Amino acid sequence: MRGWTISFGTTGISPRGSFIDDLSGKETDMDNDAIIPVPHVYAVYGITDRLTAAVGAFGPYGLATKWPDTFAGRFNGFDNKLRSIYIQPTLAYQLNDRVSIGAGLDFVIGSVEINQRLDLSAQAAPAPAPPGTTLRQLGIPFHTDFAQARLRDTWTTGVGGNFGVRVKATDRISFGARYLTRVTLDYDGTAAFEAVSTGITLPAANPFGVPAGTPLDAVVAGLDLFSDGAPLADQGLRTSITIPDQLVTGVAVQVTPRLLLLGDYHWVNWSVFDKIELDFASAATPDQTLQEKYRDTSGVRLGADWTASKRWTLRGGYVYHQAAAPDETVTPLLPEGRRNEFAAGVGFQASNKVRVDVAYQYVDQHDRRGRVREIAPGETAAEVNTGLYKSRAHLFGTTITVH
Repeated sequence: MRGWTISFGTTGISPRGSFIDDLSGKETDMDNDAIIPVPHVYAVYGITDRLTAAVGAFGPYGLATKWPDTFAGRFNGFDNKLRSIYIQPTLAYQLNDRVSIGAGLDFVIGSVEINQRLDLSAQAAPAPAPPGTTLRQLGIPFHTDFAQARLRDTWTTGVGGNFGVRVKATDRISFGARYLTRVTLDYDGTAAFEAVSTGITLPAANPFGVPAGTPLDAVVAGLDLFSDGAPLADQGLRTSITIPDQLVTGVAVQVTPRLLLLGDYHWVNWSVFDKIELDFASAATPDQTLQEKYRDTSGVRLGADWTASKRWTLRGGYVYHQAAAPDETVTPLLPEGRRNEFAAGVGFQASNKVRVDVAYQYVDQHDRRGRVREIAPGETAAEVNTGLYKSRAHLFGTTITVH
């Protein structure tokens, strides 16, 4: 193409999900009431008949999960956001009438935020209790909220690349492939801690030796956990997350002048997402390692494009994708599973220079058993997965293209 083409729009994601506890049978719904916007913009300029320059901005990876702060999984995370914005300058060159190639850089801007509650029963008991004694051993109930942690990094950057090729085998059949490299984002953020009332009043003859009727919050205040140099003082936090590389190959078949059929195979190298190491700045705060152990995934995408008239185009599609998370790491952060996705869309050619496309997509994720607490060394998924996660989503997209 020659001259300028600019395309912009957004996809609004409306996720829905719940967790059903095995023991109580209680179902807790996600708090994701708001639609999450994921914008995109592309600008293309045809320099010559064979050379094209372009830049795109889009979000191929990200998550947003929000649960009630009374949910059993709040100690893993109840309000979590992970954003990645790819800014991708690219050059494409047509080698001959059959083969075109392209390559470019990916400047990635990422942010992360995890909000979680802290469990008082896991804290060290004060003297004269023997070293290594926890407050749970002194009778504090398991999963007693006493503090809220906010782990966040506003924005960080990384650099990757992309490579593509398209081969026009015949006048009706084309093949294509694209590889997107992995990108490691090094986060240098903050960890902020805030006290939360336990709501517990201690009885007589309690293990802390305080009078009956004493609020447990007063005992917690006496432990001096939040002052400078203490384990829960506000401090710096470092971590790294590797965003996986991916390979897509596909074929397009122009069955008739009006009907185009498409099929893709999509591979994602999720095995690079093995663990998350949280390095706290204070020596008094133990570092943490979150085991993820994701697996590589494959997906299949099928689509049909029907030119109904000079102005109207009708589209439909189907996607199947495997789950990346193993059974032992299905958590409130991202209770991910294999998915069937169904899509439909309409395109309208408003004029010779302006086109409007709208689409709807339904994501039907298979239910998965998962956990609501951290897994201890040696534990299996059968031991820690105590409920069923149910997830689905509605997506609404709009794109305007101007030539």
